[in-house]
Amino acid sequence: MHVVLSFYGTPTQSSFHSTSSAFASKDPYSVLGVKKDAPASEIKKAYYSLAKKYHPDVNKEAGAKERYQSVQEAYDTLSDEKKRAAYDQFGPMSQQPGFDPNAFGAGGGFGAGGNPFGDMFGGGGADPGDVFSSLFGAFGGRAGARGASQQVFVGDDMEASITIPFEEMAKGTSRTIHTTPIVNCPPCNGEGIKQGAKPQTCRACNGTGTMTFVVQSGFTMASTCQSCGGSGKKVDDKDMCGSCGGIGKVRDRKQVDVKIPAGVEDGMRIKLAGQGNAPVGGGKGGRPGDLYVKVNVSPSKKFRRQGNNLYTDVKIPFHTALLGGTVRVPTLEKEVDVQVPRGTQPGEELVLKGRGVKHLYKEWLGDLIVKFNVTIPRSLTDDQRTALEAYVATLEGKPNPTTSTESTVESKPKN
Repeated sequence: MHVVLSFYGTPTQSSFHSTSSAFASKDPYSVLGVKKDAPASEIKKAYYSLAKKYHPDVNKEAGAKERYQSVQEAYDTLSDEKKRAAYDQFGPMSQQPGFDPNAFGAGGGFGAGGNPFGDMFGGGGADPGDVFSSLFGAFGGRAGARGASQQVFVGDDMEASITIPFEEMAKGTSRTIHTTPIVNCPPCNGEGIKQGAKPQTCRACNGTGTMTFVVQSGFTMASTCQSCGGSGKKVDDKDMCGSCGGIGKVRDRKQVDVKIPAGVEDGMRIKLAGQGNAPVGGGKGGRPGDLYVKVNVSPSKKFRRQGNNLYTDVKIPFHTALLGGTVRVPTLEKEVDVQVPRGTQPGEELVLKGRGVKHLYKEWLGDLIVKFNVTIPRSLTDDQRTALEAYVATLEGKPNPTTSTESTVESKPKN
């Protein structure tokens, strides 16, 4: 079963406002003839004055139309609080198509004389191309760092979770899960076009798959073309694949077998390479992301785990603690008989070697630590009490009170 993807703005359509490259290098404050701290009322007044002066219906001089357009674009920037704030912080870069001010965080911008790449580069060694990849990256996927003309698109990773019993954690197990990754559309093989149709060269990037952005004082950088998603090709509406709507991708339901190794810890993630989403940008090429499966281990009623060791509590009667004996102890496989040493103290522990959890990466087992909890009887029979009192008497060096001689009273003679 395939599900057609629905996006806000597809790789075949531009979803941003386009500003002329000529205006992008102009200062809107200079165009309107106002100061940078001018209030909105002054900006509006200057705009009306210049718009009236250079309106094509009024001014027939050469260059008046271009000047009028510059005035319109300048006012469009300064009359919008967000656009004005972005320009004040980042300068002309903020007027480039696809610019995302949030990608720079709270750092300074060009307009304020700051360096928006300072935090991203971390003091040096970073590739500026990677920065712009993150700002204007391919739609629905990540781009590798081979340069704009050789980008390798990687799909987004996926996440899933499963829960297994404690006992299966110790032995290892497997599960089958269902996922719905983005895949290449089968009818068009990820091309997004009908059979027999041919895509056209993207006019926005001239087929290069990249766009050049003017950053500051002639400083330019390249990033993925958002109009074609980096493929360098565009598809006419009439030639789009009907199954995927021209995107080239659909969601498909898949079964994935997950092998869970013995000794996995609660919360660990298992990586299944290539089982994630296919990249949406860049045509049918690239490679899928990965699938990360989080393993939740249910708690055990018998055992507590610390690393590869297991802990369990076993109750033993008072007399067994004193005299020693045998007690049944649970292990991961079955119950076993364990010899309790004479004179075992409450809370004393006994180690059963190799009865714990297997090491995740090595061929050895942890230990099982048995903690003995001594139980005290709440009531005794007469015989039990007598025996216990006799025992206590021997400890204190006193005669047994139950065997003491009876006292006699000598009678006095009558007068």
